[in-house]
Amino acid sequence: MGNKDEMKKEDVVQAVIVADSFNSESFNTSFAPLTKDGPSCLLPLAGRPLLDYTLQCLAKSGVQDVIIYLTTNSSKVKSWLKTSPWDSNFSAAPFTVSSIVNEDCRSFGDAMRDLYDKGILRHDFILVSGDLVSNLNLAPYLAKHKQIMAKDKKAIMTSVYSKGYQGNPLRCKGSELVLATDKESDEVLFYQKSNAKTTLFPIELFQHDQVNVYFDILDSGIYICSPILLSLFSDNFDIQDMDRMVNEIIESELIDSTIYMQVSNSDFSSRVSNPYLYGLVHEKVLNRWVYPIVPERRILGKTDKVCVLNNSVYKSSSAKVAKGTCIGQNTYLGNRVNIEPGCTINRSSLEDEVKIGENTSVSGSIIMRNSMIGAKCILKDCLVGENVEVPDGVEINGKVIVGHHSILHPEQSIPEGTRISSVKESDGFSDDEGEGQVTMLEGEYGPCAFNYVVEDEDQDFEDEDEKDVGASNWGEVYVTDDEGSELSDDDDDNNDLNDSWADNELSDGEELEDGMENEEDGEHDDVKNFKREVMESLQRAETDGNIVTDNLVLEINSSKHAWNTTLCEVNQCVLESVLTLGTDYTLPPAKLLAKLKANIMKFKQLLLKYSQSKSGQDYYLSSVPELIKRFPPILEVIAKVLHLLYELDILGEDAILKWSSKLQDTSIKSKIQGFLDWLDEDDSDESGSSEEEDSD
Repeated sequence: MGNKDEMKKEDVVQAVIVADSFNSESFNTSFAPLTKDGPSCLLPLAGRPLLDYTLQCLAKSGVQDVIIYLTTNSSKVKSWLKTSPWDSNFSAAPFTVSSIVNEDCRSFGDAMRDLYDKGILRHDFILVSGDLVSNLNLAPYLAKHKQIMAKDKKAIMTSVYSKGYQGNPLRCKGSELVLATDKESDEVLFYQKSNAKTTLFPIELFQHDQVNVYFDILDSGIYICSPILLSLFSDNFDIQDMDRMVNEIIESELIDSTIYMQVSNSDFSSRVSNPYLYGLVHEKVLNRWVYPIVPERRILGKTDKVCVLNNSVYKSSSAKVAKGTCIGQNTYLGNRVNIEPGCTINRSSLEDEVKIGENTSVSGSIIMRNSMIGAKCILKDCLVGENVEVPDGVEINGKVIVGHHSILHPEQSIPEGTRISSVKESDGFSDDEGEGQVTMLEGEYGPCAFNYVVEDEDQDFEDEDEKDVGASNWGEVYVTDDEGSELSDDDDDNNDLNDSWADNELSDGEELEDGMENEEDGEHDDVKNFKREVMESLQRAETDGNIVTDNLVLEINSSKHAWNTTLCEVNQCVLESVLTLGTDYTLPPAKLLAKLKANIMKFKQLLLKYSQSKSGQDYYLSSVPELIKRFPPILEVIAKVLHLLYELDILGEDAILKWSSKLQDTSIKSKIQGFLDWLDEDDSDESGSSEEEDSD
């Protein structure tokens, strides 16, 4: 009977959630001061806390017993659990949830050592963080882990990764991952997570017959562990995070253990470890990348019904939106949200009870419950905590975090990167700063709005880039040198026209790898998908009647990273999308030209944005032959189209003349010759007048 009970215990799938975020050896300050009063796992994401997404992932994975490890603000997590569908009093709860509180824990390593000392984990378990957002079913990975353990008695952990190709926006700066594994067994032989531009592989790696090297994976912090891992943390008291432990296991001759990896190719998985990823994962959730975990689906029916509208807009049935307000794409409106007339809300989340005054613009921002935003305010790419009061006329710029309960002054502009706390932080030196005196003080930005400075930890960095990463608490996408900046003036001339569609075309009679003829003129799938997303962005902007160039640039650049397209391909797709949006090419030339001109004028600022880089105009011009090949009627009006682009300063005279001098297509050259002659004549007239002035 005893053996039978023991077998049942072994079959129970356990999981440990480390609720607090740690950054190396210290607490994660990325969200400060929001996390001064509560852990990051309770930050809201489209109507529910991050911890809810983590628990749903575990429920989908067949977990039966969950342990939540708490350090700071444990009472708030416990209070939320009691009102959630995960509480044991809720009859449909898929598993039992218990909590461990240790306020003395200062790092991930401390948490692992404490779990070892308590001895509550006797069998393999799943280890995740409380800010994990994923629709991954971990059951198959757990089964594979057990098979590995049966074959390799030294195996103690399997890490689960997801695909993250170069340019993926989820590849956050400072967490670039390079792995090398044995091709046959998937044992991890080399592990490097950093922002380093180079990777040095040890010579021992090449003793294996075949090795797989991974540069295209993302680490979401999902580990399937043996209890032996906890004992290794206990034996190595100076190791404070999982990355160092993995390196220690691989490199140390004193540790006779092995680690394996598995990769998910389809499901979504990411930690929300900084504000940059917070906004990005928010967008992914609204775009249903985490399906079946979607904003309108609730396990516990205590909230109002959420309606799904076009363009990834989610609106609670109790939210009130006044006439004259524009709700843009990727937006969530929570319960009892109230928006006054004349507002613009785009790519943002307004949590429960948020009130927005008239003629206010909110873009790329998350505003938490019960906050009030006044009239004629501008909020852009910022985080606003709970119970915040933002009076009329306030402008909050990018990467600003406003802490809970803050009250701001009206008619002011908050500088980019500012962090605001509702209480003044003590400097630790004054003995007479009583509570009464602190409340009488007025902050730099309002009666309850003090400048909050995030202190950088003293760390030794291998290079200047890693030092920059440590200083950046907001977070940003990792961009390699060859990707460059979309609008940078330092674009490498070597990119020039070698990346153009025309240079990627196959020669006559040549076939593609799959044996199909090249019907798309060499355009690969990534470009097709990127072009589709650019066209969808333009269509949404046109349909909404609110073309905001900065928003379009953000969307296009995000799609660029998602589909790994070159700067040349970006410009070419933008120009083609503008010229072909809603265009009927069966129209006679006069009407066709009128339509093309209307599109150009409508998206003039967008075209100007992408012509400002060093090679931007060259990229536009390089696409003209390809455009005419795809849409032959453009040939009849191409001269006037180029003339308009020239008059709008989208194309310059030098760029046009340089391109035309190398143009091989005689049919195009004959059509634009009059325009080219006019440019030459105009240039010579200017030179002549200049010489006359000099002689005078």
